[in-house]
Amino acid sequence: MQFKKIWLLVTLLHLMGTVAATAQDTLLWPRTNLLLPLLNVGAELPLNNRWSVAADIYYPWIPRAANHKNCYQAFGVNVEGRYWLGKNHGPGIDNRAKRLLGHSVGAFVMSGYYDWERNYSGYQGDFVMGGIDYLYAMPVFRRKMHLELSLGVGYFYSKATHYDVFESGGKGYREKDYRRIFEYFGPVKASVALVVPLALGRSKNKKQP
Repeated sequence: MQFKKIWLLVTLLHLMGTVAATAQDTLLWPRTNLLLPLLNVGAELPLNNRWSVAADIYYPWIPRAANHKNCYQAFGVNVEGRYWLGKNHGPGIDNRAKRLLGHSVGAFVMSGYYDWERNYSGYQGDFVMGGIDYLYAMPVFRRKMHLELSLGVGYFYSKATHYDVFESGGKGYREKDYRRIFEYFGPVKASVALVVPLALGRSKNKKQP
């Protein structure tokens, strides 16, 4: 079932890319991180040939079991700015088709909350992280889509409340006086993203009046 969902998503993105490839001006570039299939969605917006901005929503929200033994739920929003490297991203209309391709560096901030429980014991809390990343994008599917590979390093901070569930299917009892702070510096972000251009404009094959 999971394979069928991924195949359907790839097919849909391929059809969207085919339609967008006939237009002149790219408006938006929806994307999804294949490391978390069907559990995230995002979009990139080129500001010009050299700069772009992006936003992503992650929602790996697995429903809690009836016995409340395990829970794996999270929600996060990521925003980033990106600078594209190389002469292919210099000013000029000839470089418009090369937007969001090649090497780039970026800065990102992500924030959200989570509920992680295992064997009737877990943590609920908020988190924030930020850092810098490197990204390489290449054309795929006859240049109708892009594949992005990225890795980011930065600082992660979270304050969480511990809780226990003492009975199967019972309530979670929070230890209000026990809050744990998680801090970490190092690799915090990885992505293998499939990106498809959505474009508006006149068709290249259509004669202009």
